[in-house]
This record gives sequence, C-alpha cells and structure tokens, in this order.
Amino acid sequence: MRFVHTITLPMGDAPSAMTFDPDQLEARLMSHGVYVMSLDADEERIEIEYESIKAGNTGAVPHREIGRVINVVRDLAEKQRDVRGEVTDLDGDRVGNWRAKAEWFRELEEDELSEVDFSERVIESIREE
Repeated sequence: MRFVHTITLPMGDAPSAMTFDPDQLEARLMSHGVYVMSLDADEERIEIEYESIKAGNTGAVPHREIGRVINVVRDLAEKQRDVRGEVTDLDGDRVGNWRAKAEWFRELEEDELSEVDFSERVIESIREE
C-alpha cells in the first residue's frame, strides 16, 4: 500500500490536541472506492491526494466523491479547516483538484450558507487537468 500521511502540530501543542484521525479517514473513504494516497494536515488545512476509480473511467473529477470526502472530513475534524483535494486515476495520473475553504464550512455550520450553495462553491473550484 502506498498510503502515507503526516500531521504537523504547531510547536508546544500536545498530540492529544489534534483529534483528526487520518487512518479513520482512509478506512471510511476506501469503502466508497476513494483510495487515500497522501494526507497532510495541520491546524489550518487538510490536503488529501486520492485515487478514484470513477475518475479513471470518466476522465473527470467525480462530484459525489468530493461530497464523500468533505462529509468524512466534517465528521472527523474537530474544527473547520481549508480542505484541498488532489484527484488521480488508478494509474497515478492527475485528473484534477478542488478546494473547500474553512470560511465556507463555518458559514454552513452557522446556517449562513445552504448545503446547495456550499456544494456550488466547491464544484466551481474544480480544476481538471
């Protein structure tokens, strides 16, 4: 397995201050055909690179998989952070990327942004290669 993850904690923070569990994220996404290849996270952001079976079949970033990644991150992360996804096919060829800003997550949690508007912002951020 090529899965590699790193979590960077700011100086002085105890590891228990970071409750985000990258292994749990990988396991939950794998059941949906989303295979985490690398994960880098700190207090402000989560960057995830993943292989997608569907992306390889369509040559495009699958919107439903983005939703799955975001929902799992929302379930597991203790606070809102910027999330950036890099999508590859099963051969490791880049298909595209997307992002979701921490501000959007906060607005969604505070009912200042609807689920539909949140999804539209994320979909508009997709850049295909």
